[in-house]
Amino acid sequence: METTFITIHDLTHDARILYCSDSIVDILGHTPDEVVNRSCWEFFHPDEIPLARQLHSRGVKLDKAAVLAYCRIKNRQGQWIGCECCFSVVYDVMVCCTSVYRRGASSQKRAVEAPMVRRLFSSSPKDPRYHMLSHLSSKFTLGPAEQTHEPRAALFLNRFTRTLTVMYATNGIEQIIGIAGEAMKGRSFYYCIQENCLEDAVRCLETAKGNDSIAYLRFFFRDPRQDD
Repeated sequence: METTFITIHDLTHDARILYCSDSIVDILGHTPDEVVNRSCWEFFHPDEIPLARQLHSRGVKLDKAAVLAYCRIKNRQGQWIGCECCFSVVYDVMVCCTSVYRRGASSQKRAVEAPMVRRLFSSSPKDPRYHMLSHLSSKFTLGPAEQTHEPRAALFLNRFTRTLTVMYATNGIEQIIGIAGEAMKGRSFYYCIQENCLEDAVRCLETAKGNDSIAYLRFFFRDPRQDD
């Protein structure tokens, strides 16, 4: 099982780090407080910054999900570590999962799956689903400014628990399902899935946990608070 650290970035040109998980210590030696509020480009190899900035700008502009990038990142000792980054634009932030790049079956599997997930998340004005959310509920009307990113939220799940406990949720979760992020913490992600979808969802997620792959789910939502 690969070690991965998670970062949340703003959508500015600097891709400033808003949050970093503790597991960054295991990969790069930095502590979260040493990287938060700094531009991620400060840690990239100078030769790769132009392309990395281009990928970031394109990802933000096109509202991309599950984009894979390979880069060299500086660790605390000043060494360059080859890393694999999978990032997704999640409405008003970008969530990035970074691990040490090791060529093998797992990395090749992710390289195949990422474009498939990206296509599933892509939307077109010609697709009826493109504007569906704004017609379903008034809570998707987010002000007079034109909507540029579809409503999305990120949940950080504890993969070492059988029930996939929610550790953190981005602010967008309340706009999508009407439940505040704080209210989601500590709850099982499986409690968010209706029973008729649960068996397939468990199988899919447990497989993804076991082989470090990227999974895509579509299911009917269940309010996890109803058992309270």
